Amino acid sequence: MLPRPLQTLLLMLASFTTSSGQRGGLRVMTFNIWNSGKNVINGREKIAKHIALVDPDVVTLQETYVNVSTELIGMLGEQWQAVECPLGNYPDRVILTKHFIVPNTTIFTSAGVGVKILHRSGFMFYIWSVHLAYTSYGPYAAYNKLVTSIDQIMAGENLGRGPQMKEILEHPIMQSWIRKSRTYPLFVCGDFNGPSHLDWVEGNRRNHGGWIVSWPATRELAQAGFIDAYRALYPDPLQYPGITWSTVNKFNPEWNYTIQEPEDRIDFIHYLGPIRPLAVSTYSGSEPLQRMPYHQQNDYPSDHFALFGDFQLLL
Repeated sequence: MLPRPLQTLLLMLASFTTSSGQRGGLRVMTFNIWNSGKNVINGREKIAKHIALVDPDVVTLQETYVNVSTELIGMLGEQWQAVECPLGNYPDRVILTKHFIVPNTTIFTSAGVGVKILHRSGFMFYIWSVHLAYTSYGPYAAYNKLVTSIDQIMAGENLGRGPQMKEILEHPIMQSWIRKSRTYPLFVCGDFNGPSHLDWVEGNRRNHGGWIVSWPATRELAQAGFIDAYRALYPDPLQYPGITWSTVNKFNPEWNYTIQEPEDRIDFIHYLGPIRPLAVSTYSGSEPLQRMPYHQQNDYPSDHFALFGDFQLLL
């Protein structure tokens, strides 16, 4: 008999539409792999294991070291293909898919890689793997009692994450993808290193240091017409917080793990075009997780929850 946690996980995964075998179905996953698995024992193998368990059509990775995508393909199977940022020893942002990467469609920015993919059933879609700047993390400012102005909170956003998302959206090829999204679905996925403007709202103010914050990275996407897949299905941030940070970083190590780390939803799947989400869920495997600094034996290899969703093509 399977252990109960594994039974629960398999039932959860089975409840999602099996995307690969159905025309017009697509399972999308985003997964920050935490320094390519180096923080847990056999981390690379565990990354491949959890991708295989979720069984996505496409997964966007962040914190990917050089040659790691090749290693993962070796473990996942030769039907997988990858594109990654050309950044020497630290590609960081990678897209892995079981389908066909369309040649000469890969584009790069300072914070992302995007590509066009041909699904084996015949439809095409665009997808980005995004990893925005981690410095000047906004919630740290929001929970600082010495911060008295929204301008102080936004200073880091306006220097890093906001401009990085704007760079993606204003890329000439991305602009053409947006125009074509009436025909071809378009996804922007990844670790934004910042919360959503849909979560830091009036009704949730007491959970956010008393602040309402229109975080620019997600706001820029919304203004461009993109839809937050998780919030499309679970619009109430109080009832469904959708936390993705963090699985193990519960207390800040700089103060000997005595100060609690702010939890938030910072990993996203946004979409645009003729597609709709059927189900979206965070994911951290089925085994109990030990928090830092006791995490090395964890089965799940990341300090972020992954996020995955099943989508139905509407054309």
